[in-house]
Amino acid sequence: MNDLISIIVPAFNIAKDLRQCVESILAQTYANWELILINDASYDQTGELCREFESKDERIKLIELATQHGVATARNIGIKAANGEYLTFIDGDDFVSPTYLAHLYEQAQLQQADIAVGAYYELNEQRGEFLFYITEEKQQGYIVSTEEILQRIGENRIMTACCKLYKRSLFDEIFFPDGRLIEDMGTTSKLYMAAKRIVLLDENLYCIRQRQNSITRRLHSLQYIKDTLDAHCEMLTDFVVNGYDPQPAVERIHYVTGYFKNYLENQGLMNAPIYHKVKYYNQVITKLKKSLG
Repeated sequence: MNDLISIIVPAFNIAKDLRQCVESILAQTYANWELILINDASYDQTGELCREFESKDERIKLIELATQHGVATARNIGIKAANGEYLTFIDGDDFVSPTYLAHLYEQAQLQQADIAVGAYYELNEQRGEFLFYITEEKQQGYIVSTEEILQRIGENRIMTACCKLYKRSLFDEIFFPDGRLIEDMGTTSKLYMAAKRIVLLDENLYCIRQRQNSITRRLHSLQYIKDTLDAHCEMLTDFVVNGYDPQPAVERIHYVTGYFKNYLENQGLMNAPIYHKVKYYNQVITKLKKSLG
């Protein structure tokens, strides 16, 4: 079987890196794919590049948005436009190995999994260095239960929406939260809970580009803090409602609220409304953590 895979790539003002991203997709050893590029109202050369790519390969489809909507909404638009049996998300400033699709698809088929989870590494542009979290790669995947994957929900590899292959049917009722800066947290846990089988692959297939002006570097904007709290609380609710051990979610929220509380205090922002929310959540989650032992 050679199912169609839909690759969804949101792009906003990333002309500098988009070519490497798309060329890494064009270099895939697995050929049955469609690339859905969403130009999120870019005002640099991103749109021009997207149109260039679309004109050169019939597998590439471009959706141009008149106003900026953010990554979450762009992904949702891509999901609705997708024709594939499987979906994968690649950020437009990242890039993937030539076997990215082939190896994730192979493991999904071999293990009859709804989600295949790969490993990623990072490129620190400022230092010109690569950071690897998986140093002993294994091309043979292994099945993990929903309980096991949720126990590791605090790991970036598990939380991020990228470097994964999903059955399209998982998104019939699950979408990314429109307008939220933290679009992965909360969504991936829902997807894990909806999946019947999950396969984990310890192979570095996806490279995340670390940039000073990227969303992941704007860690201390007040909107980022608010969205992070909302996403974590939603995730904890999903754990409880669906009958999973809430300990991993509680541990994660305890860490996050403590971190943000200290940051806001160090910045002298104790009068900001978000500080009081963070402080309250931290107190509540500390008590809950103690009660869970």
